[in-house]
Amino acid sequence: MVPDAIDLKRRAIAITRPAQQAEETAELIKSYGGVPYFIPSIEIKQTCDMESVKQFVAELKTNTIDYVMFMSVNGIRFLVSCAEDLGLKLHLLEGLNKVVVLAVGPKTAQELVDCGVYVDLVPAKYSSEGILDCLTPHEVNGKTVYIPRTKGAPPDLANNLRSLGAVVHELYVYESLLPAEQDLNKKFLDDLRDGAIDAIIFGSSLSAKNLFEMLSEVISPKQLQDLLNTKLTIVAIGPTTAQALSGLGLKVDVMPEKYLFTETLKALSDYWQI
Repeated sequence: MVPDAIDLKRRAIAITRPAQQAEETAELIKSYGGVPYFIPSIEIKQTCDMESVKQFVAELKTNTIDYVMFMSVNGIRFLVSCAEDLGLKLHLLEGLNKVVVLAVGPKTAQELVDCGVYVDLVPAKYSSEGILDCLTPHEVNGKTVYIPRTKGAPPDLANNLRSLGAVVHELYVYESLLPAEQDLNKKFLDDLRDGAIDAIIFGSSLSAKNLFEMLSEVISPKQLQDLLNTKLTIVAIGPTTAQALSGLGLKVDVMPEKYLFTETLKALSDYWQI
C-alpha cells in the first residue's frame, strides 16, 4: 500500500528550473523533507517583438481573436510586462476578458486570475494533448487562436490546431536559453560522481537537452548518460519530456499522472517507498 504522505527522506533533489523560478520549488521540496539542489539548465529572457504585441492588443480590441492559450506563467508575465512597457496593459487585460482564455494548468490559471483575467478553460491534462481533448466540444475551425509563448517551443500544438482548421499565431514573448553562468557545472558533476545527489527533476525537454550541452566540454554524452542512469532517480514531468529523455539515452523512473510539482514530488516519494 502506497502511503498518502509525501516523505522525501532528506534526499537531495536536483532542480533544473530557471534560477529565478527555482526558489518556490525548493521550498516545496524542503516542506516535504527533501534537500533542494540547484542546477538551472534554462535561463529565461524577455524577447518581445513590440510591434507584434501592439498588433495582438489591437486585434483583441477589434474582436478579431477567438481564443488565447497560455502555456505557462512565464507567457503571462512577459506578455503583461511587454504590454505595460507599451502603455497597453489595461487594453490587454480588457481584451483578454472578451475572448475564450485557456490556461494549461492551475498555476497558469491562477496567474491570469491574479491579473484580473477570467479563465474559461483548463484542460484535465496539463499538456498539448490535454488542450486538444479540452477543445473537442468546441468548434475551432476557422477560429483565430493566439499562443503567447517561448521562442523555439515545440510546434505540435500549433500544427494540431491548424489541422483542425484554426488560424494559429504564436506570439513569442520570451526565450529559453542556455544559462550564461557556468560555475555550477563542475560542482554538479563532482557531486553526481560522489553520490551526493539522489534525484533530478526535468520539467521540459529543453531542460534535459541543455544539461547535456552545459556539460559537453567536461564529459562525453555517453559518460553523462551512464552517470545519470546509475546515480540518480530520474523524474520527467510529462510524456513529452519523458520522450526527450529517452532520446538522450536516459531512463525515466518517475512520471506523475498530473504534471504539477506537488504531484511530481508525491510520485517521487511513492517511488522511493515502494
